[in-house]
Amino acid sequence: MQPFFLKTINLPHRVVFCIVISAMAIVISGCATPVGVTRVSEKAVYRQIDSSALTTNSYSSYTAVVLHRHGLNEEDFLGDPGKFVRNLHEIASNDDRRDLLLAMSELCFLAAQKAENAQKQELLDNREFFYSVSEPEILFPVQKPVNLREFYLGSAVYAYLFLLGPGNDPPPGSFDRRFRLACDLYNRSIAQLIIFNEGKIALHDKVLPLPTGSIHLKLKTLEMPWDTTELDAVFPADAFQIHGLSVRNRMPGMGAPILAVRKKSPGRPVSAAVPATIFMEIKGGLNDIGKGNCIGEVSIYSTMSESNVMVNGQKVPLETDLTAPIAYTFNDPILWSLGLNLFRMGQSLFKPGIYTIQPHKPGLIPLVLVHGTMSSPVWWAEMLNTLRSDPQIRKHFQIWLYLYDSGKPVVFSAEHLRNSITSKIKKCDPEGKDPALKNVVVLGHSQGGLLARYTAVETGDALVKAVLGKPLNELDLSPKEKEMVNRYIVVHPLPEVRRVIFISTPHRGSILAGNFARRMAAKFIALPSDFIQVGTDLMNITEKFSRAGRLKWSMAKTSIDSMASDNPGLLAVAELGFPPGVKGHSIIAIKGDEQPPEGDDGVVAYKSAHIKGVESELVVPYGHSCQMEPVVIEEVRRILIEHLKDSNIILKQQPGK
Repeated sequence: MQPFFLKTINLPHRVVFCIVISAMAIVISGCATPVGVTRVSEKAVYRQIDSSALTTNSYSSYTAVVLHRHGLNEEDFLGDPGKFVRNLHEIASNDDRRDLLLAMSELCFLAAQKAENAQKQELLDNREFFYSVSEPEILFPVQKPVNLREFYLGSAVYAYLFLLGPGNDPPPGSFDRRFRLACDLYNRSIAQLIIFNEGKIALHDKVLPLPTGSIHLKLKTLEMPWDTTELDAVFPADAFQIHGLSVRNRMPGMGAPILAVRKKSPGRPVSAAVPATIFMEIKGGLNDIGKGNCIGEVSIYSTMSESNVMVNGQKVPLETDLTAPIAYTFNDPILWSLGLNLFRMGQSLFKPGIYTIQPHKPGLIPLVLVHGTMSSPVWWAEMLNTLRSDPQIRKHFQIWLYLYDSGKPVVFSAEHLRNSITSKIKKCDPEGKDPALKNVVVLGHSQGGLLARYTAVETGDALVKAVLGKPLNELDLSPKEKEMVNRYIVVHPLPEVRRVIFISTPHRGSILAGNFARRMAAKFIALPSDFIQVGTDLMNITEKFSRAGRLKWSMAKTSIDSMASDNPGLLAVAELGFPPGVKGHSIIAIKGDEQPPEGDDGVVAYKSAHIKGVESELVVPYGHSCQMEPVVIEEVRRILIEHLKDSNIILKQQPGK
């Protein structure tokens, strides 16, 4: 049927159809424009804004601006990346606009990425390489192969020059999106170079080619927390995923975060890693690169504390991954079996004592972490990860991890902890000149809290009377017996310990330390022979003077006995106050809906964990192993900051401070 306006005209159907289609095209073209916008979500817009070689298979809009300006196209880049970058390098040598440097950095990185993924594709095709589900999508390769190391190195050099190099065009400010893009190109390119060196650090100078010219690399600084001969390997931190920790802490800056792995030894049966950063400072500009006069000074810095480098009078923070080294070190079954082995046998591959996660640095206050029963320092991983990432804590504290065989009665382990702290301080500061080592904080979880209590308590005759029934001066003891009593039962506060923190600590005993548990522990725990002899000697003293049977060796063979609610020594210490100048804090868990003074955490009742005289007490709604909970860690941080303020007052009062 024809339209009404054509009814009077006798036209062929084909002509009518063409007229109608033409009319529709005119109407449609009237609605569309060559340039315009399409309404989309903000996420889609920011994907376009943030698109770069780091996130996609193409370059950023910043590089597109440069290519468009100079009439260059992507097809030429894919055809011969080397020639393309050399052409840009020549243009940049006569054009002082800094964005050319960023474009060259991104294109070098993109070319290397495409070539690397092409190699993976080839391996996949040959069934020699298989992707996991987390592998990135295979990218289309460039037509002409490139040298991966050459182009990654070129990306790092150009990114550095864009950020910190000379030129009339000012470098990008901190609000410039290109600033972070260039930092990431630099950091990731440096990290890729480590892979090509197979985890080894070259200690000699060498000249390496760039897409244009070459660079003379020199090792300027190799700063490790131990002798460099103990360095086993380095790995890019970005090569590892983390599991088992709530967050991955990363400090932004420049440089490639790495894991510096220490060699195993008879005293170190696991591979320990520390955070470090590789930074390359470029001496020279584009003309120096082309002439082969450019120098790259490579430095490797241990970033155990807050780290910066000075470049042309400007402070540059180092990018640091603080979590990956912790996870790498703890990724060993040996460490997770320590607690049970020490509890069961009183021995393991590691000798009980204090283990540091960083070399001693004068001015840093020790925080001693003391684990609980059948545990080990690895159970501090969450707290360690969080506290190490806090700038204030990292700047002012050093963390000491205490390992002990938790099967022994508390008085024996407490004596070992006290001696370990004293010896460590003496070793770090033989002349006693560091005031920070006179402001030690001891933090204990569960049984570890009982040990911590013995570092900051004056027992006088209280413990002697509770155990032996009489004051010390009324006891008829041989010199050997008196020495033993003074060693284990008469306790004086360590002068260096100024603050103690208790988490889920059974000051008046554990609800699980009943007679059955004590009998089972006595059968399960095999104590060393030298300890049994000491225990037997102490038993003879207690049997000689404690006629009321307040404490018998048969009921105090293990730590479980020490934490029984009827242990007279435990109850006596719980009633003692803190000596002058020492502050205490309690963190108590209650599992369920009960409120103080009722409730427990499944192991320790509130009434047992609560003691008088503390500066603060925080009750948290968790089970016994609450030391990994964020609210507990945050409370520990608050206490440490409070301690820091008090310590600063003390430090200022020291002579010469």
